[in-house]
Amino acid sequence: MSPAEEPSYTAEGPSKKAVCTMAFLKIIELCLIICCVGLIDEPATHSQLRAFVTPRVCAICYLTFGCFLIYTAIYLIMVLVSEILNWRHNALWMFVAVTLFVISSGLLFRNWSQMKEYNYWHPNMQRLDLVLATASVSLVTALILIFDLCVTVRFGIQGDLD
Repeated sequence: MSPAEEPSYTAEGPSKKAVCTMAFLKIIELCLIICCVGLIDEPATHSQLRAFVTPRVCAICYLTFGCFLIYTAIYLIMVLVSEILNWRHNALWMFVAVTLFVISSGLLFRNWSQMKEYNYWHPNMQRLDLVLATASVSLVTALILIFDLCVTVRFGIQGDLD
């Protein structure tokens, strides 16, 4: 029997359904991360009053959003050239992403709620609304990432991503 006819020699690779599902989830995540970056930009960089967002929270947010914006873009490029990252590495990255997005969201919600204690109401409170919107979108992104983590682990254990 030739190696092409024997089933043990055939390497199927990742299933089309698993790759398409993962790419669709990554596109959704990419859109949400771009929204987070766009929303945090105004309160973080153009505010003379640093009460809206503290510099440390800005740093954590930009680290989280920027890092996973790059990671998600690279993952989608890899899908386009038919190279798939090992599902274990992807699951580890998703776990780190969930952690960082929850931390960013929590810190942004805390900054938003502490603004009421300052007894200072800036005439332009739109920046405070942008902080709240960023925290909300960041939390939704964390939920999508949890779903992505579960789907990645499920497809990986079933052998669809090997």
